[in-house]
Amino acid sequence: MGTRLLRSEDNQELFFFILAFGVVSGVYRSNLIIGEKTRKIWDNFAALFDQMMEFIPLTFMLGFFVTIIVRRWNDIFANLGWVDNTAITIANYIRGTDDRTRMIRRNVIRYMVLTQVLVFRDISLQVRRRFPTLESIVSAGFMLEHEKEMLCNVACKYSKYFVPIQWSTGLLVEARTEGKIAADLLMNEIGKNIIEFRKGLALLSNYDWVPIPLAYPQVVFLAVRSYFFMALIARQSVLLDGKDPEQPSILYPIVPFVMSVLQFIFVVGWMKVAESMINPLGEDDDDFECNFLLDRNLAIGLTIVDDCYNQIPTVEKDVFWCSDVEPLYSVDTAMIPKNPQIGSAANYEVKTDEEEVMMMPHMDDVDMFDFESTNHLIPRKTFSVISIQRPFGSRASLASRKRSMMFDQLRGRMAKKQNRNNMFQNSASQATLHYNFESQAPSEINLSTLEMTAPKRKTSTGKLGSTNVAEEQHKLSAEVLPIVLEEDEERSKMLEKDKTKFG
Repeated sequence: MGTRLLRSEDNQELFFFILAFGVVSGVYRSNLIIGEKTRKIWDNFAALFDQMMEFIPLTFMLGFFVTIIVRRWNDIFANLGWVDNTAITIANYIRGTDDRTRMIRRNVIRYMVLTQVLVFRDISLQVRRRFPTLESIVSAGFMLEHEKEMLCNVACKYSKYFVPIQWSTGLLVEARTEGKIAADLLMNEIGKNIIEFRKGLALLSNYDWVPIPLAYPQVVFLAVRSYFFMALIARQSVLLDGKDPEQPSILYPIVPFVMSVLQFIFVVGWMKVAESMINPLGEDDDDFECNFLLDRNLAIGLTIVDDCYNQIPTVEKDVFWCSDVEPLYSVDTAMIPKNPQIGSAANYEVKTDEEEVMMMPHMDDVDMFDFESTNHLIPRKTFSVISIQRPFGSRASLASRKRSMMFDQLRGRMAKKQNRNNMFQNSASQATLHYNFESQAPSEINLSTLEMTAPKRKTSTGKLGSTNVAEEQHKLSAEVLPIVLEEDEERSKMLEKDKTKFG
């Protein structure tokens, strides 16, 4: 009924807007009511209204209002309260088939639903009509007579929602004392589920206690209606770039009418959706069925903790025990293609012309252009060569490979980084280091070819001179490269010993 009335009201508002638009349009275009001079004045007012309508931030106001309403609606729905998880936990952790254990399990669930009944009576009109008094709750079976007396005897002038929850947790302590719960950890797990259930009901009470300020929806509704009232005047004249069309047509007035009607449907429909979601605990058809939820929670909860307690099917081998796991499809769905979860780069094959990939530590830009020490240019770490045909094979030592491979790889990597750096756009030969002969300065290195050039020493006259290139190159290679190769060779020997030791 609520939904039908809501749609009927929407249709009525749309009908009245179309009727008003048609009446105003007839007055504007009738020569019997207004003349040409008055119509010119109307056009000026219509253009002025059309410009000033932008002063009403309709989209912003309505969008922000709808966002608040939808978020509030989602929070209320998420915290209505479902006893399924708690009931399953109780059925697994409170063990026993005697009457005492069964009563504990059933009463814990019933007390939780009783708390939900007490909360819903105060925030939902449909539940209040169903349970006008506490006696009606007893008659419905959610509460017993002696429990009602205990609830009434609690000396508290505020809401007594906490009393059934306290009964539930008290029963858990008794069950633990009697040994019906195997450990304190299991008792705490059930208690956490009950407390989470109570928190959701408390949030519902808070939303009902502090509703959305009444002025906010009133301002939004007034802005929407004022906007379309001004549209009745502003959308009558047909102007193209502020002037009348050169060739008048009877179809021109239909365009602003159709667009205004569509805008009315979208904006007012948007507003009506938010209006119907302000109080989802009401009595409309679009509101939550709180009475159904109470009945459902009680029935499902008692079934889980009692009727289905310890009812486990016989463990047998499944149909996929000795075969591939390929579930069957119906004829209608068997031919529909599937989109399995595959990484976007999983099917990409790296193309390379080399049979082996050389693995080495990363050399960032700071290491490349730091010429204070040659150790930065040739990192003293392990170099490994991995075969492409054997991606999961063991790593081979660099000492067993040609030394030219290392230099070729380093030349290519450094040349690429050098080209990307704006600081070294010129020839690499210009990057020359000057140093004092007395200090232990490094040799000059040409990055494009990775060749060692001799350092320049100061002569007795103060000028820079060159030493023998071959001598310095051999000296540097003899100092740096054997260290790298020795470390890698030692690591390879250690790996071989480990393989021999552990088989």
